[in-house]
Amino acid sequence: MGGRAIHCIWLGSMLALASLAAAPASAAASASCALSATPLAFGRYVPSRNAPADFTATVSLTCTASGSALDRVEGTISLIGAAGPFGRAMADGPHRLRYQLFLDPAKMIPWGDGSGATRTISVSGVVGATTPLRRSYTIYGRLLARQTHTVVGDYRDRITVVLNY
Repeated sequence: MGGRAIHCIWLGSMLALASLAAAPASAAASASCALSATPLAFGRYVPSRNAPADFTATVSLTCTASGSALDRVEGTISLIGAAGPFGRAMADGPHRLRYQLFLDPAKMIPWGDGSGATRTISVSGVVGATTPLRRSYTIYGRLLARQTHTVVGDYRDRITVVLNY
């Protein structure tokens, strides 16, 4: 099992977007995989609102093979970071805007590195020279409610997404 880190940069200014800069990953076999994602559209954040602001994004995996034999691809897509799933925050200077990322629409399964209460995305499939493996995964995000200390600004965060297979 090998892997390559894929870096994401979160961007925003109370109407926040995120983008994923994808880099290919490869294993010792003939399969080669890459990740991409749709922007995370946070929407306009209202600090006095009692409800959190929810959003979604899609992470897409594409694996191809150069040889004639079929290759089995099995692994995980992890979200890592020093802050952990419950301490994520975008920053604009000294100001913070806290958010969380989940693997389910009910927002009960935090996306992370598999430690503690976090889970990873499981990847499984077969890839061949004429049959690429394509999978899409919905990521559910939440900006926490009542962050009244927040000011209008350009909030950013850097996270790392790792595909291991």
